[in-house]
Amino acid sequence: MNRKKSTSSLGFSSLVLLGIAVVIVSSSGIGYVVMKNRQISTRGEISEVQSRIQDHQISILLYDSEIEEALGIFQLRQKLKKINSPLTEIDFVEPLLEANEESPPENSVARR
Repeated sequence: MNRKKSTSSLGFSSLVLLGIAVVIVSSSGIGYVVMKNRQISTRGEISEVQSRIQDHQISILLYDSEIEEALGIFQLRQKLKKINSPLTEIDFVEPLLEANEESPPENSVARR
């Protein structure tokens, strides 16, 4: 009649270990969610920057083509003729030497 009852209750140390395990698992889950949210927000920022880069590249290409058109030698000549500009094309440039200076040596840049 005086038998021991077999109880399967957890001891205090088991409950403490279980509580620590719950804290560790829940904090790692929260950390994982926070990390994923940062990744998603960073992806959005990267896509915005990439679209801005593409817009800038397109505008740079347009400006480059406009500059090339404006600086094209044949078109520039025609524009100068249309506005009767006194500017003319320089065919040959001769270096000026002072009266006392000698001619530059054979291998100098001015002789090339």
